[in-house]
Amino acid sequence: MEMDEKAWECLEEAEQVEQRIGALQQRGRSFVLLPWAHPACIPSFRPPFEWGQPPRRAVSWGRRLLFGMLQSAPRWDSSSPIPGEHVRSVLVFRYDGIGDYIVTTPLLRYLRQGLPQAQITLLTSTRNDMLAARDPHVDRHWPIHPQHGFHPSWLTAAARLRGPYEVVFALVFPHMSKAAFLARILAPGAEYVAPYHAERAAVYGRVFHRQPVIRHWRQHWAQLLLEIGVQTLEPVCSVEPEQRPYVPISPRACQRVWEWIERRGLGTTAPRAPLVWERGCEGGGWEELSGTPYVVVNLSAYTENRSWLPHHALLVCRELLRRLPEIELLVIASPRQQRWAESLVQLVSHPRCRAFRGSFADIAALMAGAAWVITPDTAIVHIAAALGKPVVGLYGELIKVAEWYPFGVPFVLAVSSALEGISFLPPGAVVEAVERLLQQVIPSGFVVPPDQQPRRVANSATATAAR
Repeated sequence: MEMDEKAWECLEEAEQVEQRIGALQQRGRSFVLLPWAHPACIPSFRPPFEWGQPPRRAVSWGRRLLFGMLQSAPRWDSSSPIPGEHVRSVLVFRYDGIGDYIVTTPLLRYLRQGLPQAQITLLTSTRNDMLAARDPHVDRHWPIHPQHGFHPSWLTAAARLRGPYEVVFALVFPHMSKAAFLARILAPGAEYVAPYHAERAAVYGRVFHRQPVIRHWRQHWAQLLLEIGVQTLEPVCSVEPEQRPYVPISPRACQRVWEWIERRGLGTTAPRAPLVWERGCEGGGWEELSGTPYVVVNLSAYTENRSWLPHHALLVCRELLRRLPEIELLVIASPRQQRWAESLVQLVSHPRCRAFRGSFADIAALMAGAAWVITPDTAIVHIAAALGKPVVGLYGELIKVAEWYPFGVPFVLAVSSALEGISFLPPGAVVEAVERLLQQVIPSGFVVPPDQQPRRVANSATATAAR
């Protein structure tokens, strides 16, 4: 494959990133980003995108009216953490995507360990409810439709989950009117917590009594959400907050996948992170299978601009098979895009390239045995990272590079020159990202160092002063 290196740059030095990343974005050029040049490793880095700027428009009168009607008094003095010994029931809003749920798992673990006496309930979406069903740190869960406007599923959730909660964590950032309405309907007497919103803290503060300040683009969302819990709650026992996300693994799915792998002469690579088995299962340990190591290639993402189209992935897969004769490619896609995976395998037409079809539990088990993963910016990034798998990530938005990178694992990111889609990435840039991962990053063992442990700040209720 001919690769025009003038079509992209490789950023591998911190000084180079600070000088070049904004210019590359303005010029519409793609780039490959090595982990030691990631913004999280550069204390002086300032993002070349708008974030935390002064309000661009006034808050609508309708939103002001709604939050005024829903206003409630706090249960505790918001200048101090909520005393954990008084908390018997916690409700967490996570009614969005699979990746959103996964980066919330450090907070769920913290709540379970710090409040062993409390019941933890999740309001999920029909997209991620299967994770809550398997999560050993969750007691109850119920899904609603993920659309932002009103949906009848809200009424069903209210009938099932409405109760005397002490605390509600509304872990959403946009569409806070929906969160405020659901909080007041499901938990009318609770203390409400939401991330601080620079533009609308005063209005949101009429409902959300605590709005912990979080450092956008300076931390991964797994760290940000965990820090909200640490700032908000005083645990009843000593807890060391663990920042690594997890994915509940099904032993039965593992058995199905291991049998599929073994029949095809493939071998597993042990996860680099401890496995968390699904609720009610102790797990049977990891089964090491000898055979050809495999790489998971994912095509799907929730939005069209982040999906990896088969005709673009085709050139990359052919080149990887030529350069890496020791591996096999297993191509996956979401159920509605499974035809993409099958089409790509047919176009590649190589004995070391297969499609894999399975449930979410099967996909997680498959990835647990992979050597490494190549995927667009989507939930698969966070599943792989939770399992300790090295990742080549395909990104299109710098804010996602800063806040949604593969956390705690070796990675290389290929960043598109256009927000319209990652398929604007030159195929050669993706191939170089793979080579850099295998030749430099994995041998070095480098991962973006975690930020300091989450700590409580003097006043986590920044909205209180604004009311």
